[in-house]
Amino acid sequence: MTKKKDILRALGLLTGAIMLVGLILQQGGILPLAGYEAVLVVCFPIFVICVFLWWMAREHGEDIPFIGY
Repeated sequence: MTKKKDILRALGLLTGAIMLVGLILQQGGILPLAGYEAVLVVCFPIFVICVFLWWMAREHGEDIPFIGY
């Protein structure tokens, strides 16, 4: 059974990798600036929330604390 902490870590790493690839593509001239900005607008909030919830998730419990978002 997959733990919530593992899912959050995977989603955080995925969105972080997407932002990094977008930066590399934008710096290389393949992705226009507007495209990179769209990637950031979508991925950055997901990345921040996943990292926060991953950091706060307990190893032994199933509940994740409410952060008010």
